[in-house]
Amino acid sequence: MSKLRIIFKDYQERFSLVSCIFISFLLIFNNDTTVIKKSKINSLDTFSFLFAPFNWLDNQLFLNKKLEVLSSENLKLNLENQVLKVHEDENIRFREFLNFKKRDSYNFLGADVISKGVSANMSSILIDRGQEDRVSINDPVLTSKGVVGKIISTSKSTAEVQLISDVNFRLSVKIVPDNVEGILRWIGDDICEIAELKKISDIEIGDVVLTSNLSIYFPPNLPVGEVISIFEKSDSSNRIVKMKLYSDLSTINQLFVVQRGDEL
Repeated sequence: MSKLRIIFKDYQERFSLVSCIFISFLLIFNNDTTVIKKSKINSLDTFSFLFAPFNWLDNQLFLNKKLEVLSSENLKLNLENQVLKVHEDENIRFREFLNFKKRDSYNFLGADVISKGVSANMSSILIDRGQEDRVSINDPVLTSKGVVGKIISTSKSTAEVQLISDVNFRLSVKIVPDNVEGILRWIGDDICEIAELKKISDIEIGDVVLTSNLSIYFPPNLPVGEVISIFEKSDSSNRIVKMKLYSDLSTINQLFVVQRGDEL
């Protein structure tokens, strides 16, 4: 017996190798048997908890990577959406003005506002068009919605626009459909007052205000605003109308300079 132990001890490694080879061949050739399949399933069930942390870690790494990719794509889409929104707004403004131009046969020179700090009270602004673009003093200036002012000075590549909000700005206008004429001046908050209107005139709230034929520098029928209130003075034969501008002076960024057709 002791002799067998000595032999086993001397050849222990060889016996282990042979046993492993035998078991390996046994598993290979009996891979599809029911016993082997059950053994595999039982082994997986037994040791599955060992793989759980690694699977969880892989899933977290995949989710983090996926989240990073999705966040990047979302940022790109947001930026593209903002650009498209800007282009959409510009397209709407230009379409409105093209329709207006087609109807009234005027020529318009597009301009961007480059400074709103020419005057502390926002009575004038600076645009990126000047003498090189044939911009002249007293040229009317509009947004796509209506009149906002006129050119009062020019340089080679810029021009200063006197806005309706200037206390010295006056504009001859008419109220349609009655075509009664008066003089417009600024009050505040995009509200103007139209004075020297005859009491016998038929004016209603919501009536449209346009430039009149009496204006020296402004072509007739340019949109200005709409009537929001009507006042009558007991000691006068005239009435006073308050009008709201179509254009918001605090948000203007793009303008159009009205020029005679032979100037373009």
